[in-house]
Amino acid sequence: MEDIVNIKDEYLVERVQITDNMDLKHISEVGGYCPLCGKYLLGSKGQKIHKKYQIAHIYPNGPSRHQKQELDGLERLGENCESFENKIALCKDCHGEFDDHTTKAEYQKILGMKKRLLEMSKSQEVLSTGEIEKELLQVIKQLTIVSNSDLEEICLKYKGIKISNKLEAAYFLLKRKIEFNVCTYYGFIKENMKNYNDSNQLNFELISSEIKTAYLKAATASKDKEMIFNNLVVWLNKKIPDVSKNACEIMISFFVQNCEVFDEISE
Repeated sequence: MEDIVNIKDEYLVERVQITDNMDLKHISEVGGYCPLCGKYLLGSKGQKIHKKYQIAHIYPNGPSRHQKQELDGLERLGENCESFENKIALCKDCHGEFDDHTTKAEYQKILGMKKRLLEMSKSQEVLSTGEIEKELLQVIKQLTIVSNSDLEEICLKYKGIKISNKLEAAYFLLKRKIEFNVCTYYGFIKENMKNYNDSNQLNFELISSEIKTAYLKAATASKDKEMIFNNLVVWLNKKIPDVSKNACEIMISFFVQNCEVFDEISE
């Protein structure tokens, strides 16, 4: 153990002051909430906003003897301890608890959270370069005014690959959500797509191609199908902000059934 404590560690470098831009990047990454306890990380008093968080090192900048021994051999993120990948925004209480009582389990928990945040950010960055046909807005807006009677008149006729063949058992809740959306809205969307396409108000092949491209980009950034689905929903909602997130979830579900999103699971 003595060798572990005293050996020179190239990962450890001098502390770097966090700039305002980097601080903003950290708080944006966690969505404004502590990823450990869920506390909102910004407070307000009158017209002033104040920070209720600190930027924590995941692997310590200056590890104690106990921390070196406890974390020996575990995965580290980034080129060195001052890399963005090795830092995360935490509320002051969680930061203090983590620093004062570092354990292998808690370190691995926070490390896993950071890896997932980095993966999500990478996926959204890749998707941000894509475009979506504005004509799609016409179809999505129809979802906000469709009645139950309208839906009942349109039967689900499409015989594509079953959703159950595209999602593993671990994605049970996602599968249920997509199946509900497809069973309820697929026929309605399909019919509207056809009508708009036939009247030259949209190009279905072009839209289909853009959705497929967006999916392939998201799939290169992450293998987590729930993350891929959610990022596609966020991407579509950013492209067409006039509609709700629910409507975008329904539309991405449509393209899951229509085979632009997710491939059939190989046996």
